[in-house]
Amino acid sequence: MTGKQKGLACAILGPVLWGVSGNIAQWLFDDCHLRPDWLVAVRLLAAGALLMGWCLATRRQETLQLVHQPRRLRQALAFGVFGILVSQFTYFAGVAASNAPTITVLQYLGPLFIVLYLAVKHWRWPSRIDVLSLIVAFVGIILLVTHGHLGSLALSPAGIFWGIGAGLGAALYTLLPVQLLKVVEPQIVIAWAMLFAGVLLSPLIFLLAPPSLTLPIVLGIVYVTVFGTLFAYLLYLQSLKYLQPTMVGMLNVFEPLTATVVAVLCFHSYFGGAEIIGGLLVLSTSFIQVWPTRHMLTANKRHAHN
Repeated sequence: MTGKQKGLACAILGPVLWGVSGNIAQWLFDDCHLRPDWLVAVRLLAAGALLMGWCLATRRQETLQLVHQPRRLRQALAFGVFGILVSQFTYFAGVAASNAPTITVLQYLGPLFIVLYLAVKHWRWPSRIDVLSLIVAFVGIILLVTHGHLGSLALSPAGIFWGIGAGLGAALYTLLPVQLLKVVEPQIVIAWAMLFAGVLLSPLIFLLAPPSLTLPIVLGIVYVTVFGTLFAYLLYLQSLKYLQPTMVGMLNVFEPLTATVVAVLCFHSYFGGAEIIGGLLVLSTSFIQVWPTRHMLTANKRHAHN
């Protein structure tokens, strides 16, 4: 396989694993009566420990070096609490209150929260492309939460709240580690942040332990933790070695697509025309946002070629 083919395979497989993970989590909540906060605690602690072990095995010196850099270590731990923990909890709470495909789509509001944050921070109006994205996303959300019946809500207030919170969590996950990632490798930052968040939540594992853990439940938890977290993230990082971030970002559309297909085929969910159009509108904002970047890169290549 060429480097580009490897990148495409990783960029698609990672979101597919994430998408399936959301459906399995919904099954664990709805049929097995696991609590979202308990699953988040288990997922973060186990995945954080596995990723930290992988970093120590492959980059021991760089990983331990962070201990002697208190400022950077504090940044990583803050990212773990306000970035990873918030994004994980809001997502799984949303899945428990609604369904995996809808909450996965609502996560894509993250870039729009970033647009609003930057507009306020720099005290300037968003660009025309950002305004277009906001309008498209707003229309998409209305269709998603009302299913086309504007006089009533099809999603519960809790589902709407946690779904929008998942978008905000995705924005925090993106914004908080920006400066740190310029000087520390992403795997190391995530390992420290995820492990710290998991340790912080670890008392919940014992306080909220489910009454019984059957083999199917254990296998579901293992998938969400290992395949839906650790492997999915490592595949995502691997894809960035071969592809432009804009391309990887667009291929993330396979996450909600997978979540929807699995929900329909395995859980007999039904999505009407309004929900499908609304989801496509929200997802399209990612393509709208990266279009100027892709257009600029194409223009630069043509200019260089000439």
